[in-house]
Amino acid sequence: MIGDNKSTTKLCIILHAHLPYVRNPLLTLPLEEIWLYQNIAECYIPLLQMCQRLIKKNIIPSVALSISPTLLTMLQQPYYHRRYQKWAHTLLDAISLLRKKNTKACEALDFYNSFITHSLSFFEEINGNCADAFGELFSNNSIELLTTAGTHPFFPLYRTYPSFLNLQVSSGIHTFAKQFMKLPRGFWLPELGYHPGIDKLLYQNAVGYTIVNDASVLFTRNIPKTGNFFPLKTHTGLVLFPRDAVLSMKIWSSHQGYPGNPDYREFHRDAVYELPELSPNNEQRLLGLKIYAISGSDNKEYYNPQKAMAVVQQQVHDFIDAILKRAQEVESVIKRKPVFVLPFDAELFGHWWFEGPLFLEMLLETIASRDDIMCVMPQQLLDCDMETFEPVESSWGRGNDFSTWYNPKVRHTVVKLEELLYRFDKALYSNDEALQQCARELMLASSSDWQFMISTGSYADYARERFEEHSAAAQTILDMIEKKITNNSYINKRFETYPVFEHIDSLLRLVQQ
Repeated sequence: MIGDNKSTTKLCIILHAHLPYVRNPLLTLPLEEIWLYQNIAECYIPLLQMCQRLIKKNIIPSVALSISPTLLTMLQQPYYHRRYQKWAHTLLDAISLLRKKNTKACEALDFYNSFITHSLSFFEEINGNCADAFGELFSNNSIELLTTAGTHPFFPLYRTYPSFLNLQVSSGIHTFAKQFMKLPRGFWLPELGYHPGIDKLLYQNAVGYTIVNDASVLFTRNIPKTGNFFPLKTHTGLVLFPRDAVLSMKIWSSHQGYPGNPDYREFHRDAVYELPELSPNNEQRLLGLKIYAISGSDNKEYYNPQKAMAVVQQQVHDFIDAILKRAQEVESVIKRKPVFVLPFDAELFGHWWFEGPLFLEMLLETIASRDDIMCVMPQQLLDCDMETFEPVESSWGRGNDFSTWYNPKVRHTVVKLEELLYRFDKALYSNDEALQQCARELMLASSSDWQFMISTGSYADYARERFEEHSAAAQTILDMIEKKITNNSYINKRFETYPVFEHIDSLLRLVQQ
């Protein structure tokens, strides 16, 4: 067993792919849907292609990937397949138009034209279904897949409503099993939000392991001898993989880490702004046409992929050196070879950090040629001889605490949901379609994305609108239930607007037991 190999430093890379459920058919290319289409082109397809190339070289990618149920649903639905193709062709048209106006940008535009064309071709080869493509890699044991909560709520906020948390956990497991035809062994805690008692809930749902922030280990009274550098186990039997923040931040940090290199692609500047005639109503001002390098100034250079590739090679070598140096330091303390767990948002690789998939591919290929470091998937470590301890609450948010999702800017969302969840608990045994749609609305309202966006000021207006929409719908339906009034037209319209968790009736029956 790999878990028994004590002579090699192990690297466990766990990616978490998530977007909230977004859908607006009334607009041609609404910004919230473009988030999905950009991630398909820049993150999900490049990760699939990376895995395929490594396998052709007889290298098992050996990364783990969590796919949220909301993202998995969108990746499956033909609505988004058609709209992705529309977005890609619109972007190609914009490239052609800008090429005529800005001859200085031709090389950068040609690169991006080729990138989007190849992405579109790959998308059509897999019939638009990235989920199936990831599932094929999973079935071949090339990667490991795990699940997360239904709509990605920040669990510690709802600890006094175990039925709701159970619904979120079971919906994640059910969505995963329906897509991949097997139960997940791992469960990603949204925002790595851990609180005492969640281990019992996960273990009761047959979850084998989860990932926690290093603070959940390092802030305990009795820190395990292996610290956060080896898998651990709670008294309930749930295996925990603690994050190593030091190595993670070399990749994660846009200021001190690798993604901030000036030769890399600039994420924030969209060249579509140079085409005002394309979007007179500002509807398409953020398509995702990014042809500039970070460069560090307002007068930015155009993106040069050859220069970026040279930087990636340098950074891969630097990261290998950092792993070996940290392993030596850690081993002198814990007296065994460490396991470095590196959890990231998958969207960092390609979307936020355009060169991320290339970095990851070169890192995995380099490690495969060495005998002092090896990449492993979580399931390969579950039989390790590990310590038992009780973690404390934490998250990977600012300050390692809960303030990103509970602060004066978003307190009203938590208060509102608590009021609605209290009423929902009382109505839980009224088994009808109204209760089912109420559950969907509460789940959609509780997405941690809304609180994050409001707290950070990133598209905060949209986040407020979505929270208010779903919480108001849940309140309307609860009024119906309590007054024993049924409005099937309203309920059906709400499901048609956000067609997610189609089989929530069976999940509610599990919670009601």
